[in-house]
Amino acid sequence: MQATVNEGVKRRHRLNEQAWLEAFKRFEGAGLTVEAFCRREGLCRSSFARWRSRLLGGAGVPRQLKQDAQSQAPMAFVDLGVMGSGAPAPCPALELRLDLGAGLTLTLVRR
Repeated sequence: MQATVNEGVKRRHRLNEQAWLEAFKRFEGAGLTVEAFCRREGLCRSSFARWRSRLLGGAGVPRQLKQDAQSQAPMAFVDLGVMGSGAPAPCPALELRLDLGAGLTLTLVRR
C-alpha cells in the first residue's frame, strides 16, 4: 500500500471498500497488533479503525457493499390519505415520527 517517492518520502494511497476488506482479511491472518499491521502496510491507524467500524460494524462480519441505484429494491409508498382537500371533514389527529438514524427524527403532525 506504500509508494516510495524521491528521497524516501512515503505516500499513502486512498483505498476503496474492497481494498479495505482485503486489508482486514490480511490483518486477521497476520497475527499483528493494529499498530504494527498499519505500520507494515503504510496505513493510518485512525483510517483503519474508521473503515473497520464502517465495513465490519464491530461484529467482524463484512457488511454488504454499497449497491448501485439500479440494483436496489424500489421504495414503498405509504398513503396517509388526503390532507386539506375541499371541505374539512372530521379526521382523527395524526402524529407520525420517523427515526432517520444518527439521532435524527422527523415528526409530522395533523390536528
